[in-house]
Amino acid sequence: MPRPHSTRRTGGGVRAVGLVGAVVVLFTVAMIAATVQGAPTFRPDSLFTPAPAEPMPTTDPAGTGLPEDVEMDPTGAAIAQTLGIILMVLVGAALIALLALIVRTLIRAWRDRPLRRRDAAEVSSALAGIDATPESDVAIPVIRRGIVGALRAIEDTAAPSDAIVAAWVGLEESAADAGVRRATSETPGEFVLRIITLRAGVADEAAQLLDLYERVRFGTHVASEHDRDTARHALRRIEGVWR
Repeated sequence: MPRPHSTRRTGGGVRAVGLVGAVVVLFTVAMIAATVQGAPTFRPDSLFTPAPAEPMPTTDPAGTGLPEDVEMDPTGAAIAQTLGIILMVLVGAALIALLALIVRTLIRAWRDRPLRRRDAAEVSSALAGIDATPESDVAIPVIRRGIVGALRAIEDTAAPSDAIVAAWVGLEESAADAGVRRATSETPGEFVLRIITLRAGVADEAAQLLDLYERVRFGTHVASEHDRDTARHALRRIEGVWR
């Protein structure tokens, strides 16, 4: 079952994209309307006295019969042209920012896609369907170094949340360097569990450590010192089995 907090996070990113898009559309419409209307001018006396009506173009009976040319204000035309250029630049920048936000949101949604949380029994059941890896195919010293490095991260990293994330990421890197290929259907978490549980007796500890990592990394849970102690205990148990 997908985790609610991960779904809310992805939905929030989509809503943010929609909001930015709406703001860009409204801003574009407003700027286009301002450009069409031209540059507004205000005079102090126009606030108190009505502006005289502009005389209509007249025809010269002795001429061609066409209306006289109406002179355009060069200052107003220059302002309108400048506003048009500014409008195009702003709209272009807004579209680029919107595109970057959409790409970033899609990448984050894929990276942080909901992962199904499992307890120890479910982990064992899931791993049972994956082809077992002989322990002889695993670079055991690499796994041992990874466990030691994870314990060091738990001890040396100041914030408990950062410590738990760093410890699990270290285990993922060690599992990837151990000479075993991750199955196509496996998540990184399942791959690490498959490697760690090649030695019996640590399924509960490995699943507990993964659960802590997922809640901190993909959820809103802020780890406490108690969570750090839990992760430390699990890693020491795993270290003892892999000696």
